[in-house]
Amino acid sequence: MRVFETKAFLMKIHDDLLIEFLVKENVNLQATDVWESRDLSVDYIPNKKFYVLFEGGEDASVSGEARRAGASKEYTGHVAALALYSNKAYERIIGSLFLKINKPLVPTEFFDDREKAIAWLKIMQKSMH
Repeated sequence: MRVFETKAFLMKIHDDLLIEFLVKENVNLQATDVWESRDLSVDYIPNKKFYVLFEGGEDASVSGEARRAGASKEYTGHVAALALYSNKAYERIIGSLFLKINKPLVPTEFFDDREKAIAWLKIMQKSMH
């Protein structure tokens, strides 16, 4: 496993291609952060698609530009499946809007239980191999 940390996020890349991506407290994630995370993960394990668990710390947010970047063909070309996790009601609303408006190009689900999100990613991983 490899851990990458920037001012905006903490990203753990597991050798089984699971990525735990946490937007840090009080950070508004930007498109540049999304591209940086993609570059770090692809440089660490090239030519693979990742299973991403995305969550936000306290008072974290994601800019519209970052949401568009995360749903783009250029970004999702490196993602096999995306699980969005939050137990906060307002983030569930934002997550469902992301699914409807940005329409990610990979299987994407929203979860209010972190363990269920990871379990879903592992099921997706098995079904794609």
